[in-house]
Amino acid sequence: MTAVRAAVKTGIEKTEIREFPMPRLGDDDGILRIESSGVGGSDPEMYRRENTAPCVMGHENVGTIEALGAGAAKRWGLRPGDRIALHEYLPCWHCDWCRQGDYRLCMEADFFNVKDRFNTLRYGTCNAEIAPHLWGGFAEHMYLAPNAVIHKIPAAMDARQATMAVPLGNGVQWAVLDGGAGLGKTVLVFGPGQQGLSCALAAKAAGARTVILVGLTRDRARLDLSLALGADIAVDALQEDLTAIVMAATGGMGVDVVVDTTGDPDGSIAELAISLSAKGAWLSLNGLGASVPINEIKKRYLTVRAPRGHSYRAVQTALDIIAAGTWPIDKLCSHDFGLDRVHDAILATAGRGIEGAIHVTVSPGRAG
Repeated sequence: MTAVRAAVKTGIEKTEIREFPMPRLGDDDGILRIESSGVGGSDPEMYRRENTAPCVMGHENVGTIEALGAGAAKRWGLRPGDRIALHEYLPCWHCDWCRQGDYRLCMEADFFNVKDRFNTLRYGTCNAEIAPHLWGGFAEHMYLAPNAVIHKIPAAMDARQATMAVPLGNGVQWAVLDGGAGLGKTVLVFGPGQQGLSCALAAKAAGARTVILVGLTRDRARLDLSLALGADIAVDALQEDLTAIVMAATGGMGVDVVVDTTGDPDGSIAELAISLSAKGAWLSLNGLGASVPINEIKKRYLTVRAPRGHSYRAVQTALDIIAAGTWPIDKLCSHDFGLDRVHDAILATAGRGIEGAIHVTVSPGRAG
């Protein structure tokens, strides 16, 4: 059996290359040759977390099907040689949420419901000791489980751009499908990371009239880039008066949609988001430690949700946006590393060691 090289997290911010046997092919599963795997915004947190090793990370995966069981080929409508992008979810496929294509809420895939996240099957975060071991994209090959969620992609689509399907899918979900951004709406996005830039792009692609992206002074390069990726106004909240800018842009009415992608650790963004919202606005608030005043929500008739993951529809819409070639997706794909430099790739995403990283990818066929 062929040995497969994989970058394995072995401890807190430690990675080493290990070899695993190529999974045996059954009737209902397959083998994917990884072309490129994106480093997600949550990966640096996963990398420094205790009790999550050994693990083959990498959950934004794109590749070519190398082998496929007959049952899997019939079920997925695919064959060897087809190129695909995957969700990280490995859901049950029989609950109401799965039947709606909303795998993020499946009880077997939802991080907030499972008892042991590390030992729950999910691409990029589960225990590598669970056979057949290759549960992440930072490897030469990956196991295609029978319950994998798959999107076929065009033969000519750039692999690194295709890894944006998950973060851009988050943008579509959070800003548009859950947030209500669309024709004529004004949208405020906090955080110019890969998720925030994706929210701005998705909102503009959906027809939003004005998109305002907010960051800090250290984010200047990303704020400037956002103007090519859907934002109409980019605000440095440390140097500029955000409230004055929002009210000037909306004629004093406030915005129709707010999306926070920062995590809002102290709850200050939730409070600010409410104060900048128009009556009837939709808010996607991301702070696990934040609280919101119900009286203000009632007075302003606000709809509040929390941004969480992506549906099948969201990721397919993201892939359609990438395939259309209308937006400069390549500008988001800032750095690419080989398998031997997974450690550097994750740290770069965290803003450590390498400057200017936005969406970093790991391409196993690349040297260095």
